[in-house]
Amino acid sequence: MMCKVEVNRIRMRQIILLVWLAFVGVVGSIAITPSVSHAAVELKELYQFRVQVNSQAPRERQQALQEALQATLLKLSGDSQLEGHPLVEQALRNVRDFVVQYGYQQDEQLWLWVQFDQTQVDRLIQQAGSGIWSNLRPQLLVWLVAEDDDLRRQLLGADSEAIVVQQLRNAANRRGLPIQLPLLDLNDSMTVSVIDVWARFMDTINFASARYSPDGIVVARFYRTDPSMITEQQPQRWSGDWTLHIGELRWSGTVRAMDRSELGALVIRDVTDQLAARYRIGSASETLQEWTVTIDQLLRLEATIAAEQLLSSMPAVMDAQLVSYNGRTAQYKLRLQADPARIRQAMDLSKQLQAVTDETEDGDAVFRWVEQP
Repeated sequence: MMCKVEVNRIRMRQIILLVWLAFVGVVGSIAITPSVSHAAVELKELYQFRVQVNSQAPRERQQALQEALQATLLKLSGDSQLEGHPLVEQALRNVRDFVVQYGYQQDEQLWLWVQFDQTQVDRLIQQAGSGIWSNLRPQLLVWLVAEDDDLRRQLLGADSEAIVVQQLRNAANRRGLPIQLPLLDLNDSMTVSVIDVWARFMDTINFASARYSPDGIVVARFYRTDPSMITEQQPQRWSGDWTLHIGELRWSGTVRAMDRSELGALVIRDVTDQLAARYRIGSASETLQEWTVTIDQLLRLEATIAAEQLLSSMPAVMDAQLVSYNGRTAQYKLRLQADPARIRQAMDLSKQLQAVTDETEDGDAVFRWVEQP
């Protein structure tokens, strides 16, 4: 239970925040809740990977190629369960069948760089019962409060060198999840406190997050496990919980580990699993479906071509063809090996496609093209 001093301080902060918001409302129209514009990050080179090696020995090269394929499958699917699938295990034994080219790179360390065959890798993921996560990934802002051994709580930001933050970043990079941590500069310190994040005061957190324009917000808390919860079956001394907010969508979860430094990677694992389960696109159906997509505001021929290329690049889109164009609006016919609703979710994350309406009576979709600077 919070003491009276803490309660009074929180109330005072809320009053100051309300006064500030009222002032902002008078000065100009500024949204205080970060809008989810779905301006997701587009990942590049998803079928390439680098593995640090000690030598160019054949045995070490084979192990590095297997590690690279495992990492590529994880980044493409976001599916933590994929690694143990019999088809994947077989593919790892025959990893060279999936390699297009590889080579060694030397800087301060020696690296094995490898590029995999996209068609074969995609087929492997689909046959293993999973799906491809589009290269459009939501940018997440992570607010993290961690307790130490003395139960002192600290907000960890972008400049933190804590091992738990390093592991969190490494896990996000490995899984293809774009994240950022707050700067915790003067602007942040005037707006949000450790108590605000620990108590998950989302109005305050949303206001502080607006300057970063994220697609979603993760609030994570790390703390010592309640001694009464430690058993022989669950001996982990550290626990964590997290919530993920993307627009109106909400997810939450808990993690446990023997060492606090492991919690960040575990949170990223769970967050990625939840997001990928929503956005990855499977193609278990052997029957191709047709879907019509109309895009407005295509004022240049180059934009019309770019839109067709974007549609063609979506997972499970076997073909995208321009069927009509009137100098402003184009209509495309897509052949899909998946439910159009799954493709629609991936398209909603695009910076260049802005949904205009829900599906028409015929099940078609209408978007507005947004030119990028």
